[in-house]
Amino acid sequence: MRYDSEELHDLLAAEYVLGSLRGAARRRLVTLMRHHPNLRRRVEDWEQRMLPLIIRAPRIKAPERVWHKIQARISPPAGRAWSRRTWWMGFASAGLSFVLAALLYVGVAPPRQPSFTTIALLSDQRALPGILVSWTPKQAANRHLNVRILAHPQMPPGTSWQAWIVTGRDAAPISLGLVSADENQVLNMSAAAADALPDAVAVGVSVEPKGGTVTGRPSGPFLLQGSALRVDG
Repeated sequence: MRYDSEELHDLLAAEYVLGSLRGAARRRLVTLMRHHPNLRRRVEDWEQRMLPLIIRAPRIKAPERVWHKIQARISPPAGRAWSRRTWWMGFASAGLSFVLAALLYVGVAPPRQPSFTTIALLSDQRALPGILVSWTPKQAANRHLNVRILAHPQMPPGTSWQAWIVTGRDAAPISLGLVSADENQVLNMSAAAADALPDAVAVGVSVEPKGGTVTGRPSGPFLLQGSALRVDG
């Protein structure tokens, strides 16, 4: 497959951000982004466009007929072979249909009380996204925040990943807790970390000895980091 196609770059980037690209295909795209700056920019563009909308959309259960229609669109008819390009477009269309359905629900649902979510998309030095951290005021009050692993390298034996909140240039980072290899997880924060969340300007992850830092500070530069952004909705 030729990976210099602008159209293919856009379709792959859309699938990556929407979460419909999985397994070996997702890992291959992460590798490709290291060598194709344009593909990496397309992924970043899709993240900027879709991530805030997806976070704001409430969870809804699609009617059974919707899944039948999606299946009909992404499954090849009997006796007919689809091209690889059509296969990519089918999955991208299915993912976009889900997001559009969620956004439509937001538009017609009764008004909700004003709220917001704070998100931090943590990337490595090559600007490749690895972890998504998010929390609402209610979660902060309960000393919880959400962590979603998007893609990360193998964690070396005898080490732990530790998340930190940064509140200012001169302030020391405050530990948010240890991050495991699970795709979805909830961190239970200390009272000090929860109190600092409203002032968060960034979130970072460092590599520490097994069980976490012994000094109360990150042992070295952040492996992954990202700005904390407030999404109203």
